[in-house]
Amino acid sequence: MISKTRIYQLVFGFAFVLTPTLSSLAAEPCGTMITSFEKPIVLKTDWLFRKGDNLDWRDETVEESFWVKRSVPDYGISKTENLTGYHWYRCSFFLPENYTTPVEPIAIQLGRIRDIDEFYLNGTLIDKTGTVLPRMEVDFQKIRIYSLPTHLLKPGLNIMAIRIYAATNLNGLKEAPTIAKERLLRESAFSKEAFAMVCGYVFIFMGIYFLVGSIVRGRAGENFFFALFSIFMGIYVLIRTQHRDILFESFTWSYVAELLVLICLPIFFINFMHQYLKIKRNAVLLVYEVFLFVLFVITLFFRTPKTWILVIALFNYVLPVAMGLVIYLFVKNGKTNIAKVKFILIGIASLLPTILIDSLSALEIIISMPGTLYLGFLIFLVMISIQLSNDIVLGLENFIEQEKELIQMERVKTGFLINLSSEFKSGMEKIKKAIDNISTNSGKTTKEQTTTKSAAKKKTKTKSNSKQELDPVKQAEDHISYMSYMVEEAMLLRKLEDKTYIPFYESFSVAELIRSCVSSVENHLEQYRKNTSVEVKAGDLEIYFPKELLFSILRNLVENAYQYTDPKTDISIEFFNRDGFHQLIVMDEGMGLSQLEMETIFQKFVRGYRDKKNEIPGAGIGLTLVEATTKFLGGTVSLKSSEGMGAKFTIRIPEKPKK
Repeated sequence: MISKTRIYQLVFGFAFVLTPTLSSLAAEPCGTMITSFEKPIVLKTDWLFRKGDNLDWRDETVEESFWVKRSVPDYGISKTENLTGYHWYRCSFFLPENYTTPVEPIAIQLGRIRDIDEFYLNGTLIDKTGTVLPRMEVDFQKIRIYSLPTHLLKPGLNIMAIRIYAATNLNGLKEAPTIAKERLLRESAFSKEAFAMVCGYVFIFMGIYFLVGSIVRGRAGENFFFALFSIFMGIYVLIRTQHRDILFESFTWSYVAELLVLICLPIFFINFMHQYLKIKRNAVLLVYEVFLFVLFVITLFFRTPKTWILVIALFNYVLPVAMGLVIYLFVKNGKTNIAKVKFILIGIASLLPTILIDSLSALEIIISMPGTLYLGFLIFLVMISIQLSNDIVLGLENFIEQEKELIQMERVKTGFLINLSSEFKSGMEKIKKAIDNISTNSGKTTKEQTTTKSAAKKKTKTKSNSKQELDPVKQAEDHISYMSYMVEEAMLLRKLEDKTYIPFYESFSVAELIRSCVSSVENHLEQYRKNTSVEVKAGDLEIYFPKELLFSILRNLVENAYQYTDPKTDISIEFFNRDGFHQLIVMDEGMGLSQLEMETIFQKFVRGYRDKKNEIPGAGIGLTLVEATTKFLGGTVSLKSSEGMGAKFTIRIPEKPKK
């Protein structure tokens, strides 16, 4: 709890700090005695005003009967009287008899004046802004700071006269004239606009950042329109400062450019919101854009203050349409959009009051408050930048994840190609060896061949796994068939994925197909197991089914059972029909699979038993083909397994009746 004593101390401290500032800016009436120019002198009251024009009113002495006393600023106080044309202001001040010439130059600041002015000191023209003849040139945005020649200042009475020409009914002095050191006045004018200048450059650089980002990322959507909006906002802000004189030689063209930039801003922002929220453009937006386009073209040919006021009025009259479109975009999808654009909503909440202030000041209804205006713009654009930056970061993270997945996929595909090549190489070597055996034995007699075959059969009985004693012709045929299976199954998988495969149904014996499949696998792997059991219920069950697809399912399941188990491991194959479904069960008592392997084993190019998969031949598409084939036939595939407990694959496919 802060004590009262502490509060009094704080109030006294603030008063002590602010008192010199307030006293230095204290207003003085015309006719005051100026003893020193060390502090600014603000002349606020007892100004003489008169409508009309007479160059004699610049002289040191005039008849003051028809002059009216006014306090300034008096901008826009006459709401009904037509003051278009010339009007004059006069003010006097005194210098002491011992007046000495100031060391630093002295100047007077008149602020911004509508539209043309001339400043006289003791009857002499000091400076002016704009011309009426031979062609009207106006500048109502320039801050008038006119030097006071020291040789014209004199002890005693000094008279200042301001001749003003108003091209519209908007007239008067916007601020009380201030006499001070010229350096201080110019520094003060610059400091008042410094924040606006900084904001302008920040807006432009912010827009360039998002523009480059949209180009680099190949996206011309929300980032592109926001970049244009930010850049144009920065240009608009800079034009309204002293950069106007740097960027343009003529005020007329600078103001036309300012209006053109202003007209573009709502279009850029609304299109940004459409792109960001992924909402289609509607007829109201199209009509609004056409209207602003017509206004844009017309503005190119407007050169007078009256036409400029008309442009601003038309722009402000349809500005609620833009606000309504923005509100509609937020409300259309309700809470979904609000959650997505929370930072943009904060920015808009800060921007709306500044838009109102800027519009009213542009219509000369209120005096402009640039600090508030630019602060609102800054908060608004920063909030949108935060929102877009979050999206960019999320997009970049997703891109990195996708790149990782692509890299992993490329590695898997490379492994697939290597495995496939290895299989073909191994097959070709075995075929070559078989051909060599055939060539070697071709010169022997039939008796010798018969004796060799008999011996081979005897040896096969004692050692069935000896690959040296296999029939070379049969061996070559098996390897050729196996390589053919690999190519055909790869093509089959692609057709199933592309949904271009057309099945051919036929009647055949399941038991015979299973025995043929087991024999093919055993010949290829050179494993002849006595512990492989085949059970087909109802004898040699004959079914009406795509033989090619069932053989593909069988071959991959049986081959996996042989490859990933020890030769002494029991393997069982069971086929039966129940409740209108064909069911195939392939079960082994091998090493089994972990939970992680079971979750990914049906994915393309994924192979189980990570520690041994490089030693076991295969392409990594077998189980993928099993699942794809089963789903194509309207069936299901299930796997039950655990590490060290073997694996059980169950295929369940609906029976199709014969036609």
